[in-house]
Amino acid sequence: MKFDFNYGNYSYNYYLEFAVRKSFTLIVTPELKIIVKAPTGSSLNEIEAFLARKWSWMEKRLEEYKKYRKTYHERMYVSGESYHYLGRQYMLQVQKSANDTVKLERGRINIYTTKGVRNSDYNKKLLLKWYEKRRGVVFKKQYFLANKKFNYEKIPQLRIRIMSRRWGSYTQDNRVSLNPRLIEAPAEAIYYVATHELCHVVHKKHDAEFYKELEKHIPNWRAIKDHLEIYYG
Repeated sequence: MKFDFNYGNYSYNYYLEFAVRKSFTLIVTPELKIIVKAPTGSSLNEIEAFLARKWSWMEKRLEEYKKYRKTYHERMYVSGESYHYLGRQYMLQVQKSANDTVKLERGRINIYTTKGVRNSDYNKKLLLKWYEKRRGVVFKKQYFLANKKFNYEKIPQLRIRIMSRRWGSYTQDNRVSLNPRLIEAPAEAIYYVATHELCHVVHKKHDAEFYKELEKHIPNWRAIKDHLEIYYG
């Protein structure tokens, strides 16, 4: 859930997550997202009082990230950078090798390259090829699992398509598209998006019947959607 917070002459947007916990937590990401994790049942006044107490720290962190934002967004594809895969963050390690390959090993994404370890273009090519291969496996698996919940005579064709503002789409030619960036999110998020789009086969609009169908298949879809938007949107 997204909210506005005003403090003096400043105005901020922040994302709110409720959970079974005893205290508040404030997170500021390199992408300048403000995230508040609050105990279930907390009032808006309690949350804003917490933000007011943390304002100085939050503003300092925002300024630091603004200053170095260019660095965060310009990937060099060299050892030490971090990348997301299925909801987890992995450090990248590039090593010289007799063969080109990428492996997920010991909590890291390892690029083995026949070129120089700081050859950004070649490292990027290898890593993107690895992500593409993983999408082919992971997306198909989650899409198959989602399809099992429906009794459609003809399963919509799955494709992967870059979309700037959407995680998925369903078109009248009976195709479901998934955003390639979903590979960074947890598997349950991929399953949720696939299920969401499959609901559109019968329910074209986001009306009450659509959400009734979606909730039948994924009762906690709102929590999954919020997590997807907050951390990967």
